[in-house]
Amino acid sequence: MINFLKQNTQGVTIASNRVRNGIALILLIVAAGSLVFYSRSENEDISFGELYRHVVRNIDSQDNISDIGGDVTFARVIIPTPVLNTSSSPYDASGLSACCTMVKDIQSGTVLFSQNEYMSRPLASITKLMSALVLLEHDVEWTTSTVVVDDAVVDTHMYAGDTYTLEQLWNAAYVGSSNKAVLTLVDATGWTREQFVARMNEKAQEIGLTQTVFVEPTGLDSGNVSNASDVALLVHEALQKSEIASALHVKEYTLYSHERDNEHQMWNTDWLLLGWVTHNFADFRGGKTGFIPSSGYNFTMEVADENGHAVDVVVLGSQSNESRFNEARDLAQWAFDNYTWN
Repeated sequence: MINFLKQNTQGVTIASNRVRNGIALILLIVAAGSLVFYSRSENEDISFGELYRHVVRNIDSQDNISDIGGDVTFARVIIPTPVLNTSSSPYDASGLSACCTMVKDIQSGTVLFSQNEYMSRPLASITKLMSALVLLEHDVEWTTSTVVVDDAVVDTHMYAGDTYTLEQLWNAAYVGSSNKAVLTLVDATGWTREQFVARMNEKAQEIGLTQTVFVEPTGLDSGNVSNASDVALLVHEALQKSEIASALHVKEYTLYSHERDNEHQMWNTDWLLLGWVTHNFADFRGGKTGFIPSSGYNFTMEVADENGHAVDVVVLGSQSNESRFNEARDLAQWAFDNYTWN
C-alpha cells in the first residue's frame, strides 16, 4: 500500500487525492478493458464514457469495490482469526515424545502451538512431497512404462528390472512410500538427478522454505533437512495438487509384476488414514510419514473441523511409529477444542 504524506494546504491534499483516484480508475479501466471488448463485436466503437460506465457497473456488482463521491474504495477481506479461549488449558507438552512440533491455522497463518519449530531436523520421506511437486512440473505421460532402477536402496515394494507404468510408480511412491519408485520417476523425467535436486531446492525457496535443503529425492539421506515451520508450508503446498492429495488418500494399492508374475499389496503408511489410529476430524485432507534412524518418526498432515477451519500439523522426531500419529492427532484436536475463529 502506498501511503501519501499529508500536505500542508487543503488544495494540495485535494489534488493528491484526485491524482491518486485518477490513477486507480485508469488501472481499473485497463484491467476491465478486455472484458468489454469481448462483449462487443469487432466493428463497434466504444467511447471512453461508455467504458467508464461499464467498469463502474461491474465494480459495483462485485461488492468489493465501489465508486463513492468520486473516490474509489476497496472493501477489506476479513479472514477469521483463531483466538485462544479464556477458559482453555495450555497443551501439556511434557507428554510429547516429538522434539519439534507445530499446529498452524491455514487461512490466517496463525501458529496455534509450536515447540522448537525452527530446529533443523532430517526430513526422511517427507522429502517425497517436494519430489512430487517437481515431478508434476514435467509433462507426465502416466500410461508410459519404464523399468525400475537398480539402485541399492531400502525398498520392500519392488525389484530392479520390473516394468511399471508411471502411474503405478506414482502410487507406489505416495501410498507405500517406495524409494525405488521415486528414483525411477525422477530418471523418467530425462533430467539428471543433480538437476532434479537443484530444482527441488529452487522450488523450496520459491514457496518460502528458507531453512530447507535437499540432497536427494527419497529422504533416505539425513542431509535432507528442514524444520517444523517449513514443513507446514510444504504439506499445504503439496496438498493443493490433486495428484498428490489423491495418492495420499489411497489406503491400499496392488502392484503386479509381469517379470515375476507376482502381485504385491501395499498399505498406506499413514495410520490415521487407515483408521489404525482413530480420530474425529471432519475432513482429513492427507498426510505424509517419514523415518530414518537419524530423524526419528516424522509425520505431517492437514485436517479440518466441522466448521471448515483447517490446520497444518507437523511432528518431527517422535519416538515410535504410533506415537507420531497420536501426537499429531492430539495437537490438532486440542487446537480445535481451545480456539475460537472470529
